[in-house]
Amino acid sequence: MTRLLVVGSINMDYVFEASCLPRNGETLGGQSFRRTPGGKGADQAVAAARLGAETWLVGCTGDDAEGHGLLDHLRAEGVCTDHVATTVDAPTGAAAVFACQGESAVTVVPGANHRLTPAHVRTAETLFARSDMVLAELGIPMAAAMEAAALAHRFGKPFLLTASPAGAIPPELLQRVNLFLTNQHELMMGFGDGQTEWRALLAKWPGRIVVTRGDEGAAHVDGQGTLHEQPAFRVPVLDTTGAGDAFAAALAVHWALGIPQAMRMACAVAAMAVRGFGSQSTLPTRQELWDFLENAG
Repeated sequence: MTRLLVVGSINMDYVFEASCLPRNGETLGGQSFRRTPGGKGADQAVAAARLGAETWLVGCTGDDAEGHGLLDHLRAEGVCTDHVATTVDAPTGAAAVFACQGESAVTVVPGANHRLTPAHVRTAETLFARSDMVLAELGIPMAAAMEAAALAHRFGKPFLLTASPAGAIPPELLQRVNLFLTNQHELMMGFGDGQTEWRALLAKWPGRIVVTRGDEGAAHVDGQGTLHEQPAFRVPVLDTTGAGDAFAAALAVHWALGIPQAMRMACAVAAMAVRGFGSQSTLPTRQELWDFLENAG
């Protein structure tokens, strides 16, 4: 069993579904509204736990009804939350998700997520020592992500970073990340000049980046300069929210298989995740993943 430590954000998602996405100044009538658990860190932790990994989460929630409810939900999913801090200084993080025919636009208010400090991360030092790998993302303060990278480095653990939200990555963090997970936009923002083609960017960072390409699948250039491409699995798409987090968790859980095979697993999990609404509700179990792959051929 993989032992995975996730350091990341915990949100409550407020999902509004309409026939199209609203434009600036426009008021639309919606079709449905849902309140669902979310946050990149929480999504990754739940995805990993459902795939059979022993999963710990380091993060921060507000001392409010949303935060308490999300912690109960995470525990029910099998995620250890002993090192999730609670703050009275900010509300639990929230995301407004506007969904339309499989596409989405999201506004995130980080709230308590931005109260996660390096000191909070250090309280989980024993988990860094026990884990097989560490998975983090940038929905938390950069200082907290850098502390997670430093602890993973100290204990010799692979450190996987979802480079989202997109932006400049400090040189010290660049040096300590074993593998970056990006979509094409994040790849261009974090590693390119806005003009260099994605294959060329992967070639400049051999062995360091996996890029997701939506319905084109995923790609990676290994340390020998060989390009590996994994096609997407064709499924009906209802909601893409959280698909990247599902991919990241599956890649981490299957890391020991090698990146090309782990990408296949991750593309399958992401495909299964987009077939229903919500970032966590349709995440598959390990058995469901194997059944899907068997049927996919």
